[in-house]
Amino acid sequence: MKGHVPTPPALADRIVEKLFDGRPPSEGDRILFPGVGTGPFVAAVQRYCETRGLPVPDGVGMDTDPELLSEARETHADAGVDLLERDFLGDLSDLGEFRYIVGNPPYVPIEGLSEEEKTQYKERFETATGRFDLFILFIEQSLSVLADGGRLTFITPEKFEYTETAAPLRRLLGQNYHVGGIHHIEENAFDGFTTYPAITTVDATEPGETRVRRRDGSEETVTLRADGSSWASTIRGGDTLTVSGNRTLGDVCQRVSCGVATGADSVFVQDADGVPEQLSDWTYPTTSGKQLRINDGPDSDEVFICPYREDGRLPPEDDIGAFGDWASFRRDRLEDRSCVEKDKRPWYGWHENPPMEDILQSKILCQDVTDDPTFWLDETGEVVPRHSVYYIIPDDPDDLHALHAYLNSPDAHAWFEANCQRAANGYLRLQSRVMRKLPVPDHVAGKAYQATLTDQ
Repeated sequence: MKGHVPTPPALADRIVEKLFDGRPPSEGDRILFPGVGTGPFVAAVQRYCETRGLPVPDGVGMDTDPELLSEARETHADAGVDLLERDFLGDLSDLGEFRYIVGNPPYVPIEGLSEEEKTQYKERFETATGRFDLFILFIEQSLSVLADGGRLTFITPEKFEYTETAAPLRRLLGQNYHVGGIHHIEENAFDGFTTYPAITTVDATEPGETRVRRRDGSEETVTLRADGSSWASTIRGGDTLTVSGNRTLGDVCQRVSCGVATGADSVFVQDADGVPEQLSDWTYPTTSGKQLRINDGPDSDEVFICPYREDGRLPPEDDIGAFGDWASFRRDRLEDRSCVEKDKRPWYGWHENPPMEDILQSKILCQDVTDDPTFWLDETGEVVPRHSVYYIIPDDPDDLHALHAYLNSPDAHAWFEANCQRAANGYLRLQSRVMRKLPVPDHVAGKAYQATLTDQ
């Protein structure tokens, strides 16, 4: 199954405890395991019921991966669960309703779906809007077969609380169900993944108050908005972001800049495998904003054929050698650019001289327009980002990883949601002038700054 991430047994036990908290199963109850995988929740339900002398609900588990199902059938042969090789996002009208639904739905962004899948989902699901993720559709589909008075407990990324794409889901939950609890758990709950997960419990009853537990251990009972707007400020206790210190991203970085603009990417950007060997000294790996998301990082297998030296200077035409030979066959296209016609730039140059000495450092990259601000590392410093990418270079290279982790944190995400301009379809524009204003906690970046404080 796309997006399958195994759930550790101890975590499955925690989730099942919330599923049955205050609502222990009775004889004849039914439970559904969407995306059942190898059955970690099947085992957790059995453990919970057997240790408490409770009846185990009759179960149905579904998955599209035959290998995972085969393992589940072998491992849980005596569990009394009907394990079906079936698409959970298909027609479930023959299954009836369930008192309990529990699981870890797949996390698959829209880039991981085929065009046919996107079209089908948008036709069938109210929540399939913008850059939707499969886990959002799994929640909507589960609610469609949840019996009156029943309960759903899922672990998902917490971003459904605030992204614009999840607005229809928040509206659906807020107007028709009781979100009984949202428990933010440790970000490394899944080995090898940093997901900022939340365990959410939803009851098919009238809407009511929500018990929120934050990662710092604080708890609060809140009333969530039902109009689809962000829950971030409510869940965080009234503030979209609370940090110590008084510095911003601009204070701790030498660069928060947009990638290079050539005016003719169709010429200068080529597949790495298709570049003539004589141009190898004129190329740099590159990525676009879309490719960052699709490839989950800056590796795109594409390169810039770049006329600029590593110090950012553009050589005179007499010194462009093999590059000039290659570019001369494309001269008509290159001369038909505003930077040449209006700004009188050299026919083989770009819109501006790129700051190559800055760009060719370890850096953080992000898309310029997105509904889900995500940041990736270019630790090699080799990638020259295109105009749809922003790159961030900390003053102190030792701060790179801490700053990268902070930019991907829920607090930073909530700040971007609250402060960035909106583009079409509710997407966010991550502009340099706005990102530079992002508050940065004292512990995240700036060893020199910390030393100054120590000396005072």
